[in-house]
Order: sequence, then structure tokens, then C-alpha cells
Amino acid sequence: MSTKEIFKRLALPKHTDAVYELLREEGPMIASGICEKMGAHRPAVYRALSALLAQRFIFVKEQGRRKVYHAASPRLITLAFAKAASDVSGKIEKQVIADDLYKQKEIRFLHGFNGIRAAFDDVITHTKNGETFYRYTSEKNLDAVNKYLSKNYRALRDKKKLERMVISNPISGTRKKPRLERFIKFISSETSLFDQNIIQLIYSDYTSLIDLNTERVLIIKNKELADFQKVIFKQLYDKLALP
Repeated sequence: MSTKEIFKRLALPKHTDAVYELLREEGPMIASGICEKMGAHRPAVYRALSALLAQRFIFVKEQGRRKVYHAASPRLITLAFAKAASDVSGKIEKQVIADDLYKQKEIRFLHGFNGIRAAFDDVITHTKNGETFYRYTSEKNLDAVNKYLSKNYRALRDKKKLERMVISNPISGTRKKPRLERFIKFISSETSLFDQNIIQLIYSDYTSLIDLNTERVLIIKNKELADFQKVIFKQLYDKLALP
């Protein structure tokens, strides 16, 4: 591959290949000599010199008041191109992996009112009859959160006889009505502020994070991650005092 093609792929400006090849063939030169030899305008030559210096494809030495430009080893160009190609390949591979995960619905991003409603519905859809799901909730306004729930959310939840364990802040938690299938403890406001307006749901093989501030949702399907979060939840729940 020619120097011109490599520099083009590295997105270097016009004339960089010509300047570099001139310095290789003619030896060290000052900027005015390069302009004269190439018959190019000074601004274009200086742009090329600046780009080549940034890539370390050339270097400069002071000779009195003059700056003399030298061509570096062509091997540096080969290494830079190989690194650029590797970086591009790595980015493509990461994007492919991310796309595959998204297509397999391992990771989902939702937003807006409907996105949050879908996140709550997802708990009912993927939690089996009689199972338990877990909820951290630091919402600032319980009434506002309840508006996100589908009309049949509670009916479907009760029909499947789902139990839920909840760790809440006192402001929200004390407003929840007692239920046989709900077990709730509070993060004490005296020891830790728990009002970030974030909800985390852990159910089946899923972990869901709901940011009520921005109405954005992240849902991850990963059994190991969900099991990991369940262990942490249970350990914390056991250490919290009853309301």
C-alpha cells in the first residue's frame, strides 16, 4: 500500500504524503524549501507538517533560527496504520457483540412513560406463578409512580400470586398498605439518605433499573447477575429492622 493511501486512511490532510516523500528523498529541509520544491502554498505545507509532526512521522531540529524538518523511519507509519486498523477492528467487534446482545434482548433500553410502564409489566410477564420478586425503591412521590402501572397490573400480579420483598424509604414505604404477599423494610433516614428517585427490580433472570428523574430504563437479562443481586438484597433486607 502506498504512503498516499495509508495517509488517506489515517485521515491526514492533503499534501502530507508528498511532504513526507520529499523529505525522505531530498533529506532534511526547511519549510520554505519544501514549498519551493513542491510548488505548493505555504498554509497547505504547514498543515501537512503539523499533521506529520503530530503523528511523529517527521521530527524537527533547530539550526540557529531555522527549523529543519526530517523524515522519520517508514516503520513508524506501518505501526501507526496497524494500530489504527486494530482499533477499528476492535470497535467493530464490540459493536457486533453489542448488536448481538440487543438483538437477543439481553440488554434493553426503554424511555418515557410507556417505557417505565413496560418495565413494570415485564416483572409480571417473566415472574412465574408463586415466585418472589425484589424491589429497591427510593421514589419521591408514590402517587406519581403508581400512575405508571397498567390498569391490570395489580390484578395480574395477584392472579399469579407473586410475592414481593421491598426495601424502601420511609416516606414512600409508610404509605404502602399492608399486604400478606408484600414484605417491606425501610432504609432509615437517620442513617442514610434514600431519595434518589430510582427503582431497581430483580425478578427471574432479570435486573431492571428505572430512573424516574429522566424516565429512562435499563433491563438486563442475565441469570448470574440477577442471582447476585438477589443475594445482596436478601442480606441487606435481613439486617434492616422491621418498620
